[in-house]
Amino acid sequence: SVSGVRIHGFAVSTWTRTARMTCIEKGIEHELVPVAYGSEEHGRIHPFRRMPILEVDGRMMPETLAITGHLDEAFPGPNLQPEGHAARARMRIWMAVCSDYLFSDVVRTIPRDRPPTDEELTTAATALGRAEELMDGDAFLVGEELTLADLYLAPDRKSTRLNSSHLGI
Repeated sequence: SVSGVRIHGFAVSTWTRTARMTCIEKGIEHELVPVAYGSEEHGRIHPFRRMPILEVDGRMMPETLAITGHLDEAFPGPNLQPEGHAARARMRIWMAVCSDYLFSDVVRTIPRDRPPTDEELTTAATALGRAEELMDGDAFLVGEELTLADLYLAPDRKSTRLNSSHLGI
């Protein structure tokens, strides 16, 4: 890619999509590099064999939290982190809620290969209801501008400039 940014992962991965959406919102040209998931090669670029992995000019960086913060801080484009300590803390709360609770209770709980059970639906609905209690009626999760929190919650939300051509699907 022109900017030297490569994201190693799968186009359908939630966190790969979040990293790619960050690039798109910042206007960063990037290349998606498929990962041989779980392979020794994968282990060399991420010790826990997860994705995504950001590569910038040959340097590897694992973990979405670090990746999105780095992309926002190291590249020009709109700021995706709000000003002020309280707003940044609120953004981080949402990022943690998405990665710690919603991902496991919604994304991982609802099966893709069969209809969900009542228990699975209840688990997902409960998590979503609890997250909804944190919402405050702003246009975005933290105020009136898109932040990294929004990119964590909805990797395919219509409010971003992400579409199927960006995702490779």
